[in-house]
Amino acid sequence: MKKIVIAALLSAFIATPALADNTGRFYFAGDFGSATYSGLPGWSNPNVIRIAGGFHFSPVFAVEMGYSMFGDSNTIDPLYGPATISASSFQVSAVGSLPLSPQFDLIGKLGIADNYEEYADATGYTASYSRSDLLIGFGAQFNVTQQVSVRALYDNYGKFDNIFPPMKAKSLSLGVVYNF
Repeated sequence: MKKIVIAALLSAFIATPALADNTGRFYFAGDFGSATYSGLPGWSNPNVIRIAGGFHFSPVFAVEMGYSMFGDSNTIDPLYGPATISASSFQVSAVGSLPLSPQFDLIGKLGIADNYEEYADATGYTASYSRSDLLIGFGAQFNVTQQVSVRALYDNYGKFDNIFPPMKAKSLSLGVVYNF
């Protein structure tokens, strides 16, 4: 009985990728969500907009480049008055898919994020920082058609500066993927 169950599960995993195969196709994605900064107590959490493009090398592997724009994060500094942080990130990552059915995939991302942060306060002081760090992400994707998918993602962009404690960002987003 165990052999029959194992054979059935293996058959399902082998056959499923063929049904949603986008091998050799480019895709474009747009995501919108909410970001959280750590290492910055008292700062507001911004929204994030992300655009990305990628290429499917196989039904379970793609490479993706993306650019994330974080909204302004604000605080009132007791010494310097109102202050604002603006941030962005450029990412290159490998994307793995685990097809659970022809319509539903689990996805994981691992790559490099080139992060940028700009600080400004009411006294006119400005500073900018940049740092590259590891990008880790995971989520789920629902394939509406072979060309259009809807996805939910969690992304951890890592550190944005070398200040102690460093500013770090992560986001939860919803997006749409279009396969060409």
